Amino acid sequence: MKRLKRFIRRTIFFALVLAIGLVVLNSRTRFFKDIGKNIPFLDNFAPGFSDSVSYYSDKVNEYVSLIPSPQELWASITKTELPIDPEDVAANAYLRSDTMLNFYNGENISVAPGRNTLDVYGVTHRSDERYLVYRIVDKDMNTLSEARAQCDFSGQYRAVIDIPAGADQLVVYTGAESSGEYASKLYNYIYLERRQDGVWGLKVPPVYEHNVTEFEKARSLSASLKSTYDICSDYPDIKALAESLTKVAATDYDKALKIHDWVCENIYYDEDGVSSTNISSTAYVASDVLFQRKAVCLGYSNLFAALCRAAGIGCNVVTGYALGVEEGDIAWTETSINTPDANHAWNEVYLDGRWVLVDTTWDSQNKLTGGSFVPGRSVSHLFFDANLRFFSQNHKIIGYSK
Repeated sequence: MKRLKRFIRRTIFFALVLAIGLVVLNSRTRFFKDIGKNIPFLDNFAPGFSDSVSYYSDKVNEYVSLIPSPQELWASITKTELPIDPEDVAANAYLRSDTMLNFYNGENISVAPGRNTLDVYGVTHRSDERYLVYRIVDKDMNTLSEARAQCDFSGQYRAVIDIPAGADQLVVYTGAESSGEYASKLYNYIYLERRQDGVWGLKVPPVYEHNVTEFEKARSLSASLKSTYDICSDYPDIKALAESLTKVAATDYDKALKIHDWVCENIYYDEDGVSSTNISSTAYVASDVLFQRKAVCLGYSNLFAALCRAAGIGCNVVTGYALGVEEGDIAWTETSINTPDANHAWNEVYLDGRWVLVDTTWDSQNKLTGGSFVPGRSVSHLFFDANLRFFSQNHKIIGYSK
């Protein structure tokens, strides 16, 4: 009987050691993730098994990433922020503006309200945005006033629109020709309100102050440069692409811009994967997204972060709640304002001493739908170097991925 108990204890001990070893191997290498490549005959004789092992490799790493370190656990118990070495803190001298929606000088838009007018101006070098239509609409989306503008030779545009009583929001459409098909540039983003002094202003998003608090928290620069399982910046193909994209860029800002444009142009939003029951249909590990060229928001964000880190630029993946992800969810409610649950992901990239907001998912116009890769319009930059106040119109920061 004693021998049996001793045998059981030893078996359990060795099983635990083996399990821990496999978990560590899984987190440090891609052996199980790429088991079909590492053991080719499995792909030939049991492709379903290879897919399942690869899928559960990702799930194990996902669960392991949720295990807090002792410092994180103590911070959670004491309800304090995890301390960061002062020499490792990335200062955040971010830009502020009440009128500019984004700060990229190659494509931006500003909205400046006055007593009875709205001044809308900016610059774009996209051929599909040469002509613009501005509309002031009421709560039922009825058009109250309208103005049109055309970009000049330098890509600049401007229009002044009357703000009539009952105005609720500004809607902007763009097109390549003066007549024909126009697409939405701003929709359910810019809301108006008349202040007590009679002057019109832009509504401050109800999650803005929350986002300011989160955005101003200290973050580790070294952590934003690490290669992880999901953000695998040391993966050979990731490193090679990052080097290729950034070798002629003069500044980190230009490097991040080139990476943004490549991701937005070459990755397709996986609408099929969102509705699929296939356990391995939607990629989110950066190297898988690069290979499959399809993803949802987390895959877009992980790939952008991996390429930036491979180029020596600090970049974090942010999880949060975004309006418009769910059908009909276009305005902040008490439920969405206070939700602790994330439905979207984007990035903060560290450039010139500040964290720059980037949402490649929303700047990409590509879709994978019905099994077809459907290219969209040219890459947008509305959410490259976005103003935090504008970003808060439809994004709420909840947390940061490890």
